[in-house]
Amino acid sequence: MMDIRVRNLHKSFGRMPILNGLNMEFAAQTVNVIIGPNGAGKTTLLRLIGLLERPSAGEIDYDGEGIVGLGKTERIRLRRRIGYVFQNPLLLAGTVWDNLVYGLKIRRRPIHDEIMADVLDRVGLAAKKKSPASELSGGEKQRLQLARVLLLQPDLFLLDEPTANLDPLSSRSIEDLIAEISRTGKTVIMTTHNLLQARTLADRLFFLEQGRLIQSGSAAEIFSRPDSLAVAEFSAMENVFSGELRVRDQAFRLISGGVGIAVLPSGFLGPARGMVRAEDILVSRRPLSSSAQNSLPGKIVSLAEMGPVFAVTAKVRSLSLTSFITRESFRSLQLKPGQEIFLTFKATAVHVLPLVETNGQRQANH
Repeated sequence: MMDIRVRNLHKSFGRMPILNGLNMEFAAQTVNVIIGPNGAGKTTLLRLIGLLERPSAGEIDYDGEGIVGLGKTERIRLRRRIGYVFQNPLLLAGTVWDNLVYGLKIRRRPIHDEIMADVLDRVGLAAKKKSPASELSGGEKQRLQLARVLLLQPDLFLLDEPTANLDPLSSRSIEDLIAEISRTGKTVIMTTHNLLQARTLADRLFFLEQGRLIQSGSAAEIFSRPDSLAVAEFSAMENVFSGELRVRDQAFRLISGGVGIAVLPSGFLGPARGMVRAEDILVSRRPLSSSAQNSLPGKIVSLAEMGPVFAVTAKVRSLSLTSFITRESFRSLQLKPGQEIFLTFKATAVHVLPLVETNGQRQANH
């Protein structure tokens, strides 16, 4: 296991800043997932933590000890406690078995055939032992890369987009391996663009944008209550709308599109942006008997099948709201465009951010 702390970390390539004063903590024995748009600095951060790059400024602590001032021997010793899985598999010429043996040889570790066979079995490559690595599929190459790291038993696993461009079956196999690694008490830091994967695997989630940490916390916190519009948009928050936050009859309401939406009491009034996840909105043909403070009549404008769910988009006056419902609910409600329905959700389901003036334009905070 290994505890990592990043302190005021900066990295530039020439005059181009990539990371800008990052402060982050990755606790031992946890899966830490880093998300954010392309160019946010995610891969650069992993390479710095993996000692493949040197920071321009700042410090990285490993179990309470920093790397500034470490000599070559100490860096090599620390590097060997870290396993790195690259987004694009870097494999050697030769067989699958040859690729496993190489890492052990350069570290002068004993080669135990039974241990190697067990690792190949865990990654589903036992039958490919003698196959040329170059002939493996994309998913198999990624699993072989992970097998090489597993065999070395590092304290820290760094995984850069480990399922990028893989088919769903291969991705699920890699995800199962990551979950297995976390159960052994190892520390995992990974990047991904797969939001479902982030929700499923992360003990702690970090959102980077333009080299800065915008928000961190549990997946539930970040996806349900984003600190900024950037996080909401990246996490595919389906319902985002602007309005005016006011107090009516001693209750806080966000007025948007001619609709008053009940929200939790807030520390501000005025221009605001509201956000509601589609899965938090219930759809019914009649008003529901519920404690939810928002029960809005609307008219269906579109229906879309999205795998296991249907997206129901309705107009409430001039405000559009989308709800996700199950196939069973869709069939029982017999929904169709133009139909009048009720959209019901709690005040607690509405996340509100103030809008601020920036260069003459209103933007959400952060």
